[in-house]
Amino acid sequence: MVTKFPRQQIDLQEKQKSYTDLAIRYIEANYSQPINISSIANALHIERTYLYRLFKERTGMLPKDFLITYRLKRSCSLLTETTQPIKVIALSVGYEDALYFSRLFKHTYHCTPTQYRQSHQLIISS
Repeated sequence: MVTKFPRQQIDLQEKQKSYTDLAIRYIEANYSQPINISSIANALHIERTYLYRLFKERTGMLPKDFLITYRLKRSCSLLTETTQPIKVIALSVGYEDALYFSRLFKHTYHCTPTQYRQSHQLIISS
């Protein structure tokens, strides 16, 4: 049977890129929630291990590391653009424990969130 609009084959690489892009968009939209690779895979209706492998191959990062990096970048924006307390910023980027957030921030940026805020304010003031 010939159909009027034949079904197009989606290139495998394009499909894999699409899953990775969707995963990134999911993280960007839900970073403030408690998410993990399983919740992302469930949202995309694919296997967790398949998403993990695809994400690593296409981005060079583990999904968890991408999430942490994204959350910390968002926290940098909040630190410089608002006067919200560190605890509120930690909660707004998905960390219930402000102390854990501060340790993770310091490990990544080699300064505390407060020091980051202060040093950035000096740059803006100059």
